Amino acid sequence: MSQKRGGSFNHYDNRNQFDKRSRPNQPHNSVSHSNGNRDARHGYQQQRSHGHQQPGGGYGTAPQAELSTSDMQTGLVALLDRFVADETRSDADRDVLHHARELRRLLARKENPASATSRHELDGKRPRTAPTVAVPPYVYRKVQEAKDLPPLPTIDEPHIHEAVFTHRSFIVKNGEKGTYTELDLDYERLEFLGDAYIELIASHALYSRFPHVDVPQLCSWRERLVENSMLGKFSDAYGFTDRLRYYNQFDRNSKAGKKVVADLFEAYVAGIVLSDPQNGYQIADEWLTELWASQLLSFKEKIIEDPMAKNKLAALIVVNDIKVEYREERPMIYEKGSNLQKYFMGVYLTGWGYQDEWLGSGEGQNKANASSAAAADAIKKNSGILQDATRQKSELVARRREEKAKAEEEAAAHAADDGTIGEAGSQPSGEVVGKGKDKKRERDSVDADDTPKKKHRKEKRGNDESSA
Repeated sequence: MSQKRGGSFNHYDNRNQFDKRSRPNQPHNSVSHSNGNRDARHGYQQQRSHGHQQPGGGYGTAPQAELSTSDMQTGLVALLDRFVADETRSDADRDVLHHARELRRLLARKENPASATSRHELDGKRPRTAPTVAVPPYVYRKVQEAKDLPPLPTIDEPHIHEAVFTHRSFIVKNGEKGTYTELDLDYERLEFLGDAYIELIASHALYSRFPHVDVPQLCSWRERLVENSMLGKFSDAYGFTDRLRYYNQFDRNSKAGKKVVADLFEAYVAGIVLSDPQNGYQIADEWLTELWASQLLSFKEKIIEDPMAKNKLAALIVVNDIKVEYREERPMIYEKGSNLQKYFMGVYLTGWGYQDEWLGSGEGQNKANASSAAAADAIKKNSGILQDATRQKSELVARRREEKAKAEEEAAAHAADDGTIGEAGSQPSGEVVGKGKDKKRERDSVDADDTPKKKHRKEKRGNDESSA
């Protein structure tokens, strides 16, 4: 019997020589040694360890193995990789998986001293002679597109995450429509829900940040936020199309292909909300708002200079039969790029010696806004016609005030003549003044009726006197 090279003993040769049945009374861990110590637990001699196993079949106590720090680190990373791979399934404990991945990431981040030393020696003795391979253009393009994007929220539910990137054609058995595997959820159904979430989040983002913008313009801006071209850019930047599992090939540059790319993004939004019923919607809202931030900043609201311009213009020149009319000067058009409506209105004056005189023009997304803009333009221009009309109205108003004051003074005087003033010399009340005016009118009417009779009696009296 001989030892193997390297000091290790072959424990499996000549097994019959160490047949335990030939020594039934000898314990399994007992080895005869003249200078050995006895095991305190069993009373048997304990074999001394000198760095290698003693001859005798390997039935002595084996030396305890020790791992270096670097070996322990490498081994733990490998074990965690194996554990994560085995535990990644639909019924897995998400907390356990999360902590296992985090521990693996922290361990893998630490540099292995042994491998790092070898790498440095290799670079010193055998440096690179070939140039570094350039990043492929499509990879560089995706990195550039995604570098300024916010971090992608995770979908914690494994089956929802799998469904987001599963095309309907992938889960059909043998091309038979309606026959599915165990996974009965695909991205198309999630896209239906995600589309509604995205439109709601976009509506809220616009509503809360542009309080003075009209609804038609808000609708136009929302269309620009949720259109397939915009969502498709986000989907490509995050690499969603590279993760899609499908059976039937499709052209990504075609209209149908671009819709699939955009639908993936909508499905992902639905996955975020469904995987976290408590906080999912808030996470999606903050993420999408950050994605849209630069575009929201580019939206310029059209502010009406003076919303009360129509009232101000009317106060300057309108009275009685004076008319200020707002008319559509040109047909409505749609703005290029935004597809918004634009109306053109003008303001015209009839009165004060003028007939259909133009005062100003304005434009807006509806007739009301365009009319307000036209009135503001007229006030800003302050043409000679407007100045003349304003002057005439001011003079008319002044005359009417004087006439009114004079009429009130006359009424007060007649009321005083009729004794309607109070005992304390106070001015008569409105009711008393009104009664005084009525009595004065009655007297005037009686006097007017009696005047011809008095004249006739006076003439008759004169004739009688002359005849006498």
